[in-house]
Amino acid sequence: GDAIIAFWGAPLDQPDHATVACYAAIEMQQRNEEMRQMLREQNRPLLFTRMGLNSGPVVVGNMGSADRMDYTMMGDVVNLAARLEGANKFYKTFTMISGSTYELAKDDIDSRQLDIIRVVGKKEPVHVYEVLARKNETGSEMSGVVEQYLKGLKLYQDRNFADAVKEFEKVLDIDQEDGPSLTYVKRCGVFLETPPEKDWDGVYTFTEKG
Repeated sequence: GDAIIAFWGAPLDQPDHATVACYAAIEMQQRNEEMRQMLREQNRPLLFTRMGLNSGPVVVGNMGSADRMDYTMMGDVVNLAARLEGANKFYKTFTMISGSTYELAKDDIDSRQLDIIRVVGKKEPVHVYEVLARKNETGSEMSGVVEQYLKGLKLYQDRNFADAVKEFEKVLDIDQEDGPSLTYVKRCGVFLETPPEKDWDGVYTFTEKG
């Protein structure tokens, strides 16, 4: 299950809740990388953390029973955040946010569009993004990766899967472990053999949880 569930905007209103949530995720991933560097030097197994962020109205308050009660939250928005955390697995990413969080925080963060997905148990598709860094703090190599990646993503969305593969492979020439590009190379290969329906809207429907 989830190790940590955190929320912003309650009990006191916090207008920049989406931005500070993204900042918290960014700093946690930075600390994780520092820890991994230490573990590498000690030849010990590396640890990774996946995070999913979503924004919207939820029910917040004291919940439970007389024996055990917590101040927590519940609702579809919370459930989707948990699904996004798991969906990182399919893109080999670590911090995924929904379109609603992206729209609120996009002026304060560097990110890249990942996909339009329909998670298990949900009917409505969701635009999802990977959080990279605070605004204008992404390194030059990663900026190059994102620029090239977006070319492939546009071709994929236009159903030009053969050319999309070529663009994603150019990304892998820069970073051979770029998870989203690896995912799209594989998916485009599947679509080249078995094309999606003519009315395909670009949404990828997951049949399993991450």
